[in-house]
Amino acid sequence: MMKRIFALLLCAATLLTTLVGCDKKDDEYKGQYITTYLTDDVYDLDPAHAYNNEALANVVGLMFDTLFKLDEKGKVKKSLVKEYKIHEDDNAEEYYMEIYLKDTCWSDGTPISANDVVFAWKRLLEVDANYEAACLLFDIKNARAAKEGDMSIDDVAIYPEEPQMLKVTFEGPIDYDHFIRNLTSLALAPLRENVVTKSDDWAKKPGTMVCSGPFKLSRVNLKLDPSVKYYDETHKEFDEILGEYVYGKDCSQQVITDFMLERNNYYYRDAEEDSLFKSVKPYKICVDCSMTDEQLLAAYDAGMIMYIGDIPMSLRKDTSIAKAAEKESYSLSTNSIYLNQKAMIDDGTEEGYALFADAKVRQALSMVIDRQALAEAIVYAEAATGLIPTGVYETDSIKKKFRAACDASYTALNVDEDAAKALLREAGITASKYSFSITCAAYDEVHCFVAETVAEAWNKLGFNVTVNKRGTIVNNDYYKHTDSTPADICDDLYAEDFRAARFEAIVFDYVAPSTDAFSMLAPFAKTFSGRGMDMSDPENYILTPHITGYDSADYNNLMEQIHAQKTISKRADMYREAEAMLMEDMPIIPIVFNYHATVTSSQLKSVSSTYFLSANFQKAKISKYDDYLAKGKEFITNNFADLKFTEANDCAYKEFEAFKTANTVYSQFFLDEKEELQSAAAAK
Repeated sequence: MMKRIFALLLCAATLLTTLVGCDKKDDEYKGQYITTYLTDDVYDLDPAHAYNNEALANVVGLMFDTLFKLDEKGKVKKSLVKEYKIHEDDNAEEYYMEIYLKDTCWSDGTPISANDVVFAWKRLLEVDANYEAACLLFDIKNARAAKEGDMSIDDVAIYPEEPQMLKVTFEGPIDYDHFIRNLTSLALAPLRENVVTKSDDWAKKPGTMVCSGPFKLSRVNLKLDPSVKYYDETHKEFDEILGEYVYGKDCSQQVITDFMLERNNYYYRDAEEDSLFKSVKPYKICVDCSMTDEQLLAAYDAGMIMYIGDIPMSLRKDTSIAKAAEKESYSLSTNSIYLNQKAMIDDGTEEGYALFADAKVRQALSMVIDRQALAEAIVYAEAATGLIPTGVYETDSIKKKFRAACDASYTALNVDEDAAKALLREAGITASKYSFSITCAAYDEVHCFVAETVAEAWNKLGFNVTVNKRGTIVNNDYYKHTDSTPADICDDLYAEDFRAARFEAIVFDYVAPSTDAFSMLAPFAKTFSGRGMDMSDPENYILTPHITGYDSADYNNLMEQIHAQKTISKRADMYREAEAMLMEDMPIIPIVFNYHATVTSSQLKSVSSTYFLSANFQKAKISKYDDYLAKGKEFITNNFADLKFTEANDCAYKEFEAFKTANTVYSQFFLDEKEELQSAAAAK
């Protein structure tokens, strides 16, 4: 987690054109502002991309609704779905569901329709798309065939029979409860085609996205830091001397300082007839990403920060935040490392060597990682004993978790440096010959800590390992609808490298798209990888294996057997066999199981949670709101001189009086003063 200097958000903010009262119960009152620190910076809020960072889903889950949801106890509840009907006719070999949607709208007032579900699902199944969650839909008739290029995407049996009714036809009889549980996944949330198809960056800024959940993105503030550069090999710029576009540039870092989530006024609400507070109580969730750890602790102690969703590492022991933390032992993600088996590792020759293609090398690298020490340092983690994390079901019921039912001990997850060196000798590897990097997100302090610790362990084996911290830069993507390149979003080089497999080793969170182990195990099989197909030869489409290049015939066959077993309760032993095979072949190195740990102020009431979402602010309310506003105002007033960004000469709000009348994540604490100034100005 990379902290920002607090007051730079002041420079990035824009002036308010109108203001509303905070605690006045009149026609102008829109609701409470709740100041939080939700998570690390988030740069892409596309639900289909919410599975490489365990904290990201806690933001995306506030903005997008799913057809069904899992409550805090893991029980399936209807969400967007009003009702559904299952039809089975063995004689006619017809098996389908009719799904009827509730009446609700996107954040721009457009009704959510069956077409939005169809588009979102077919998007995952496009033959050239890269989405691991595609396998969640493979029970649907022709879904796999379309993904493999053998049928048109139009042949996938998902049809909007009516504006609010969807018909889904299956290949044969299936476990319908299992399919419905899959529909709780954020990856399968409905999306608007006319929004998503405008730009690859549609989910990065308020003006290009609409949301179906209780909140929408209303503002993102950015700061540029020219002192930090990242080389972006995809960046193109016109060279006047050469007269052509050249690629590759050292680009300045650009990061988010703060963002706001605002009530979706159309979320299960008639905007003309219903109370503004019918479905969503707060007006805005104000998220500050800019504070140092010390400033965050002080703001929490002062009663200004109401919720912390991702506790900084330095505050996880012996602080008031650590003492107030609510920790849950289960998670749905495993901090892990991918090893790119296709990467040609520098061995002093011109060609390089595919070092990670050898399973013995992968096992050796795993066996020198001290997972227990890492878990203790991270605090909210547990040493990984396998790949599937602690919150995933064994098969079809929360009553039995996969980890609790798995007593296997995997050799490659135990620390044994001597055995690791022996494996390298067996593989004929002289470690000192090889140099490679381990990539991590520069803005995620846990990932950086893991990368640095693991690199140190690998260096002790004799390898020359460096840490490649990849951050965010000023966007360079052309936006065809405005004939421009938007500068108000960031390009996440880490995410782009990850999705394009431009890494040798990479740290990430392997997040379960659903509660079923299949969702995490299946993508390692070629036919379930979700990767876009190689269609360079239209006469011979080539299936693409897992992003790491892992391609095991035995594993592929096992996953086919698992998928063919439609009685989900009978899959348990096969799931354990699949995990054991992965822990032997080691295409992914599990490090720690992540824990959920959050802090909620005693003043913040009615914050609920679901199985996937740590904090749902839909009904949240701050008790003694006037006291909260007073404490926030006092904290900012007393600490402004220390917090402001004095080195920014062009900062519009360096002076406190200017700051108080600006639109920032803290403007709610000074609304009364601004109203007085506006009234005085109007009187003149």
